[in-house]
Amino acid sequence: MAGPMNELTIRSRHGWWRDLIPIYSLYQLVPNLAVIIGILWLYDWQALVTKDSALPLMIGWLAQFMTRPSTMTISPAEAAWVEAALHDQAFYDRSDTDGRWWRTEQGWWQRWPHQYVELIPGERVTLIAPRDVLEAIRTALEQMGEQGDSWFDGDRPFALQPPETAPLRQTDHVPAIVIGAASLFTAVWLIATRGLDGIVDWGLSAQALAQGRFETIFLHMFTHGGLWHLVMNLSVLAAIGGVLTARLGPPPLAWLRFLLLFMFSALAGAALFLALHPTGSMPMVGASGGIYGLVALLLRSRADGGPVLAIRSRTIRRSSWALVKENAFLFLLLAVMSWVGDVAIGLAWEAHLGGFLFGLLAGPWFLPRAANATDDGTREPMPQSLPASG
Repeated sequence: MAGPMNELTIRSRHGWWRDLIPIYSLYQLVPNLAVIIGILWLYDWQALVTKDSALPLMIGWLAQFMTRPSTMTISPAEAAWVEAALHDQAFYDRSDTDGRWWRTEQGWWQRWPHQYVELIPGERVTLIAPRDVLEAIRTALEQMGEQGDSWFDGDRPFALQPPETAPLRQTDHVPAIVIGAASLFTAVWLIATRGLDGIVDWGLSAQALAQGRFETIFLHMFTHGGLWHLVMNLSVLAAIGGVLTARLGPPPLAWLRFLLLFMFSALAGAALFLALHPTGSMPMVGASGGIYGLVALLLRSRADGGPVLAIRSRTIRRSSWALVKENAFLFLLLAVMSWVGDVAIGLAWEAHLGGFLFGLLAGPWFLPRAANATDDGTREPMPQSLPASG
């Protein structure tokens, strides 16, 4: 499988400039034109990019850009594993006509001619597939090289779902529920008693601290800028909360570790935000900084309690780069939403970065002692104030 010296690089099949208009056949062009004409008709044939039409056009472009044809060079052993996985998962079926793997159980409107998987043999095998599929395959190959094996969930091809050593317990969801309930209560109480102004008052900024409102250092992490912001954060929290808590040991110590990691990650994000905006007045709200810290530890920890992944591992590097791309897209999306709604909407990427870095670097301190060594044989330092189980 993928060894440490075998860097798997994904390249565009047609070139970046060509991919900016991710339409690769007349068959694909027709529905795109139909959608554009429909949007123009809905908005009285205004200019193609207007405040109201920009968001659906952007989402449609992104959906097709993510599946642009790409290539990756792999070894014959890796190619054999990919073919075996394609066969076993049954999301793709090999065509007897062209030897390519095509998605099964799709409607005619989903069968784009450029969305297939093909392996071209040679001394090094060339793998051709949509970009999102290649990224999933690369993640699986690299994880096997670092951790020994990969598992997949039952809904999507090559979607990794690392198995837990035991089924999640009801108690594993307690800390995530506590944070979610606090965020929901804060949203309802603020809007009911103080309106939208309450959200601003609980936001963290250098100006708020200069006014002596030091309580915003903690209140901001349970306050959100709107329903979309709240739902997005609680969805991520629900997805990772139980899994991470199970890796933090038995309750109630696991609950304490989870909550402390969330709080310290949020504070680290707030510290970076304030450091980069020492005189700013724009308030920052949301649990994103704390959640990114939880995500970072989840990436480094292992379900079997084994050594945490080293910072220099490819999994961590890929995840860090994914964080950059995700925030860049969110920034662009919020900019479009601000333009559409004529209201200022920002993205506190500084809090995301600060929380992620804290979880990445200090997160292993919160794990049980047996899982605190790194996969290169070194040991992460553990603070004396935080007891460890095991």
